[in-house]
Amino acid sequence: MRAILKATWRVTPPVLVALLYVDLFTSPFVSRMGVSSTGQTDPRALPPVEVKKLVALSDSRFHKGEFKEALEPALRLYKSYPENPVYLKILADIYSRLGQYREEAAMWEQFMLHAPLPWEGCPQIGKAYEKQGKSAQALQAFERCLSFDPTDSDSLFFLAHALEMERHLDRAEKLYQQCVTFSPKYSDCQLGLARVLFRRGRVAQAKKIADEVLARSPNNTDGLLVMALVNWSQGNLSEARKILERAVKLSNRYTDLYVVLGRIAARQGDTKLARASYEHVLELDPDNADIPRHLLPAARKP
Repeated sequence: MRAILKATWRVTPPVLVALLYVDLFTSPFVSRMGVSSTGQTDPRALPPVEVKKLVALSDSRFHKGEFKEALEPALRLYKSYPENPVYLKILADIYSRLGQYREEAAMWEQFMLHAPLPWEGCPQIGKAYEKQGKSAQALQAFERCLSFDPTDSDSLFFLAHALEMERHLDRAEKLYQQCVTFSPKYSDCQLGLARVLFRRGRVAQAKKIADEVLARSPNNTDGLLVMALVNWSQGNLSEARKILERAVKLSNRYTDLYVVLGRIAARQGDTKLARASYEHVLELDPDNADIPRHLLPAARKP
């Protein structure tokens, strides 16, 4: 059974994997889910036809964007088969779309406990904790993810990024560097390394990395942000502003771009642009702590 599921998990859409579970567990040649080791039928078990119906119903509603409606059939499946990793994943995805990140994290925890391929819960489990503002739990989750495969570039990136956000720059730099060693053109890791180097005063190295990424991907907004910071640090405010004004046109929901643009505009005496930039940040992220509140209208100050 475990070998069959391993072979199908990565290449089969979740709804089809769920239906595969039904077929496997109702086959006379496979031990049935819902039947205990003593041969007693689990009273929670549902008829196979009902399971298929609930899986299809939840999946259909999910893909229509009806996430609240998708939750009810998914919960019925979970209550009947609380250790089934496919149903745990379905629930985690639904809770994520509903913004119920505490419940999402709980489902990923159960998924990683019961799934034949627990790393399939990565990096979602760490991100679910991040979205709750639980940085310590996020770091622990990303550590677990990396432990499955210390050479996995995605796991290296997410742990390094979480460490960077918590200002653990020594280890963040080390992990970003490892990621770049394994995947030399992994832009997110390259730019993460560039940001850490910049913050540690190694501006020329940061610029070199950003130049390389932007030569490959001219519209990479993380790369543009690094280049803006480099120019700002060198006193080239006009060039930094020009870069940021281009970047915000590419991504008007990237708050860091607007924070830096606002600060540069304020340095240039352009209070109108600074205020507009900060107001936009607060529309996207009302709790953003990087905004200098003295430039905001009184109504927007805490």
